[in-house]
Amino acid sequence: MPQSQRHAPGTVWSRVEDGFHVGSRNGNFLGYIERRRDGRYTAFDMRSAAVGTFADLVSAMRVLSAAPQTPETPGILTIRENR
Repeated sequence: MPQSQRHAPGTVWSRVEDGFHVGSRNGNFLGYIERRRDGRYTAFDMRSAAVGTFADLVSAMRVLSAAPQTPETPGILTIRENR
């Protein structure tokens, strides 16, 4: 499997309910996958933007967990309280 298609260390996938999976890496939300009525899977990134539709669940998981976010599109949101 090419390096870009490998699961990054710390990646965890959880089945929330039948046809709905949520991914995280080291505690940070990666995105989610929904099974469509036609049996295919649509992957959504951490901002709920559709990444693509796939014939199988594993392919959708690979795309979302392939590589950490680049500095241009940071994946970790920080919330601060300013007083």
